[in-house]
Amino acid sequence: MAVYKRRYHPYHGPLTPEQSRFLVLTRYALAELFRSRVFVLLFVLALVPILFFSAYIFLANNSAVQLFLQFQVAGGFSVGNKFFFTLIMIQTQLAFLLSCWVCPTLVAGDLVNGALPLFLSRPFSRPEYVLGKCAVIALLLSLVTWVPGLVLFSLQAGLAKDGWTWSHLWMVVPIVCCSTVWILMLSLVSLAVSAWVKLRIVATGVIFCAFLVPAGLGAIFNAIMSTYWGYLLNFSELFRLILVKGFRLESEFVVAGGLAQVPLFAAWIMMILVCVFSLYILNARLQAREVVRG
Repeated sequence: MAVYKRRYHPYHGPLTPEQSRFLVLTRYALAELFRSRVFVLLFVLALVPILFFSAYIFLANNSAVQLFLQFQVAGGFSVGNKFFFTLIMIQTQLAFLLSCWVCPTLVAGDLVNGALPLFLSRPFSRPEYVLGKCAVIALLLSLVTWVPGLVLFSLQAGLAKDGWTWSHLWMVVPIVCCSTVWILMLSLVSLAVSAWVKLRIVATGVIFCAFLVPAGLGAIFNAIMSTYWGYLLNFSELFRLILVKGFRLESEFVVAGGLAQVPLFAAWIMMILVCVFSLYILNARLQAREVVRG
């Protein structure tokens, strides 16, 4: 349009605040995901165990229903740290499967279609781009991990008697913190894989391998060297160790003579190193331009 015609007018409408601008990426990515029937089915299936845990809480706090249904459980019904430990373990594994489906579509599509330079030419920095993509995974995985955990805790607190809430209030911390650590590691590892592997099926397989192959190498190292430090390569077991310590459970939940000997601080350091390494890979891949050498 010719400037002399004076028909061009700059935009004077409201602007998105800089602090929440990265949520634009999150909003459109979520809208794209929920248009997929397969994703909606997987997301609903990930919430199914919550119904069974809710039913257990209802039975545990209703003796009349127990008598009516003639339920007899060894040791009786109890809702405590073991109950929420089992809940978080199941839901975090389902969150892993959900991330394997979601993450390969978040970054790979932008790189394949050359959309990353367009994003970064807008008022988006690379950290904001990564934050916007991570927010998609964090929001979805939160809805199947610590959010249902807090809902079930509130349900039990409302039905229980004899001061159950105050004596078990400390469990809110491991429910939220342990789930957050697992979600953060899943998000960064999956995004790093998605940034380097363009095919969806291959990226999903690589995400599985990123957790299974190091675990296998750690087991081989333990067998050859007769040590337990190989468990530092088994991220799922490290998370289980953190979860066990967080819920103050006995050592029977940890592999005898193996994982129980791994220091808790070493497990935390390893999880942090994995996140930092994933960020390094993302930073190396997410560039506003691509150099092609012939």
